Amino acid sequence: MPVNSMSRLRPAGSRAGGQSRDSAPFRVVVREHRHVVRISPSGEVDIGTVGQIREQLDNATTSGARHVVLDLCGVTFTDSTGLHLVLEADAASRAQGWKFELIGGPARVQRIFDLTGARARLPFLTASELASLLTAPCEAPS
Repeated sequence: MPVNSMSRLRPAGSRAGGQSRDSAPFRVVVREHRHVVRISPSGEVDIGTVGQIREQLDNATTSGARHVVLDLCGVTFTDSTGLHLVLEADAASRAQGWKFELIGGPARVQRIFDLTGARARLPFLTASELASLLTAPCEAPS
C-alpha cells in the first residue's frame, strides 16, 4: 500500500465530519471524470470540517489517482486550517508524484491565499484550463 503523507499530517485529536456554523450542512462531493478526481467541498472549511476534505484527498491518492483537483467554488469561508490543508496537499503531490490543482472560490475565500502570498505559488486553474482538462480525450494506460 502506498505511503500517503496526507494521513500522517492529520492533527492529533482532529475529527473528521464536522458541521459548519451556518444552517446548511458542510458536504464534500467527489467526482471522477476521465483521469481527474475532483473534490468539491461546500460550506465552511475550518477545523471542524477540514478532516472531511483531507479524508477524500487521502482516498483519491491512496486509490491511485494521479490528478486531483480541489474545487473551492462552493466554499463560503475558510480559515488557516483550510489554507494549511491546501499547502499540505500541494507539498504531498510534489513529494509523491501526483498532480494537484485548485479551482478558486469566491473572493472572500481567495482572500486568505492573497493575504498570505500563497496564491502565487499554488496551482490555481483558470476556467478555460478547467474546461480543457475535463474535455481532453482519455489517455491510454501506460
